[in-house]
Amino acid sequence: MLSISKTKRFWFLFLLTAVVGSNALAYRLDALQPVPKNMVLGTMLDFMLVIPLLTYLFNIRKKYSLKYVLPVIIIGFYTANLIVPDGLYSSYSFVPIILFIAEGIFISLELYVVYKLLTKLPAVMKQFKLSQEGIPIFQYRLSSGLANHLKPSRTLDMFSTELSIWYYSLFSWKAELPIASTKYRTFTFHKKTSFIAVYIMLIHALIFESIGFHWLLHNWSPTVSVILLMLNLYGLIIFMAEIQAVRLCPIIMTEKMLHMQIGVMKQISIPLTQIKSVHIYRGPEKLSKEKADITLDAVLPDFIKEKPAIEIECYTPQEVKLMYGFTKKVTKIHLSPDEPHLFLEVCQELLSKDGERE
Repeated sequence: MLSISKTKRFWFLFLLTAVVGSNALAYRLDALQPVPKNMVLGTMLDFMLVIPLLTYLFNIRKKYSLKYVLPVIIIGFYTANLIVPDGLYSSYSFVPIILFIAEGIFISLELYVVYKLLTKLPAVMKQFKLSQEGIPIFQYRLSSGLANHLKPSRTLDMFSTELSIWYYSLFSWKAELPIASTKYRTFTFHKKTSFIAVYIMLIHALIFESIGFHWLLHNWSPTVSVILLMLNLYGLIIFMAEIQAVRLCPIIMTEKMLHMQIGVMKQISIPLTQIKSVHIYRGPEKLSKEKADITLDAVLPDFIKEKPAIEIECYTPQEVKLMYGFTKKVTKIHLSPDEPHLFLEVCQELLSKDGERE
């Protein structure tokens, strides 16, 4: 499967480069001048039909909804605008109108999802408050409330991610770390690392970079400088959310499930029946590409990267939820709890109890 995936990626990039490169050269090589009158139409078909079709066949098919082809068509149109010299589009002025209609349809569909979300919001908030007695993690409670009242969609996943980012970055500073109870055990995994120091350093670097590049780019292009500044500010929000989410979201183990949220980037819930073994990690420091693709690295960033303390192996591939609705299938999880031996002891105890019940 990994070999097939690499082959598909290679052919997609090869064909994409061939389509974009041939069109770009056609307008810029002196030997090909003047270009035929219908060349512009061919370029538009390449960027608005051929490239979206390739993207669908190699990336979207069997993974995402067909509606995600539309943004590729829109991006293709604006990319074609950059390649085709000024003035050659005059004979095809109807194309922007068609594209504007398509954009309107796409935005209307997304607004409809937002409308459904707003109408269901009171019920979602009610369940969110009632679920406080369960897993006391904001993102789990939010996902549970949304899933019970709305159909899954990429827009919903993006909304959930954004809400979590803004909550953890701005509104979670008075929240307290969940403590163990009779229903679950908690294990922190950041206290014996330099994770927070690393992210504070990154925040400082991002602030200085924002100031410096904004000043340099403003003289060249005020628009680009503002866009870069907004992106850097959003990056700053994400870094703050990551710090808070790691602090407030320990590993939680119940009698039936293992819940892990690594910042706002990764989230996984594994039934204990799917866990094959939990043991001290004795493998290499750096995994091969094939093994890394099926392993969730839950070890936090540090000044010096260390080997994980614990390895969890599953019977079947488990789904890791990433930002904005992306997912990944893994069969192994590498982590370093602050108390690895206690974590290992509790895991083995619960797994043995689960085996006895069966």
